[in-house]
Amino acid sequence: MKVTDYTIERGRGETYANDRWTVYEHGTYPSGSVLAGQHYRGWVDDFETLEEATAAYPDAQIIDGTTYRPPSLSHLPEGYE
Repeated sequence: MKVTDYTIERGRGETYANDRWTVYEHGTYPSGSVLAGQHYRGWVDDFETLEEATAAYPDAQIIDGTTYRPPSLSHLPEGYE
């Protein structure tokens, strides 16, 4: 998987939420994946303060909100989910 960029945002996902400043890497799932071509977001690190996060990842984009997107499974055969 090729990582294309990094974001800093409050920790949010489908099954969790917290107030820590979380660094995520972003890219696209590779062709061999069941999620091929879809957006990938993976946890990298988290911090108590925004200042700590930006010091550690100065090139990351700061996000007001979340970049979380649920994966699409509609292309899978029925009963595969």
